[in-house]
Amino acid sequence: MHKSFAICGALALLVAMAAAQAQSRYVCSNGRGGATVSDRPCNSGGMVYYGPTEGPGIAPRYEAPIPKVGEAPAHLKYMSARCSSLHDAIRTAQVRGLKSETVAEMQKNYRRECAENESEASARLGQDRRDQLQQRGEARQAEKLERDRASLREQQCGESKRILVTKRARTDLTEGERNELKRFEDNYHARCG
Repeated sequence: MHKSFAICGALALLVAMAAAQAQSRYVCSNGRGGATVSDRPCNSGGMVYYGPTEGPGIAPRYEAPIPKVGEAPAHLKYMSARCSSLHDAIRTAQVRGLKSETVAEMQKNYRRECAENESEASARLGQDRRDQLQQRGEARQAEKLERDRASLREQQCGESKRILVTKRARTDLTEGERNELKRFEDNYHARCG
């Protein structure tokens, strides 16, 4: 019985060691002065730190959030290929990890080479938007005009039908009035279907 307790204790110890091993982390040098973090042992003596990933006395390492890339401005499609490319490079520089000096140089080049191009692109975008607004306004106006015409035609046809009903009800029409009624009916059918 004593042996079974010893065996159970040894098994429990092995399981605990395996769990501790699974939660370890390795910080290894990459040979270029930097370090990488892994859950696997380092290659050929490049280990810098070994230990549990969490636990008492070990504060979690702060990792800066990955910066977001904003949307490209709408006027970018109107810019020259060079300026558009430079603008995108500046916009995505932080995500790509470029140094601030590099970004500052890119911004200086952009201002020097692309200020006029960007101004023209913004003007073209503004003109295109104004044109689109004008086209939509003209389309709405044309639709309203067509609705008004249809309404007027409907009113005129209604009035013509009322006149036809009234004249047909009369029994004392002369030959000339009957001919005029026939022409009026023909016109009514041609216009009002």
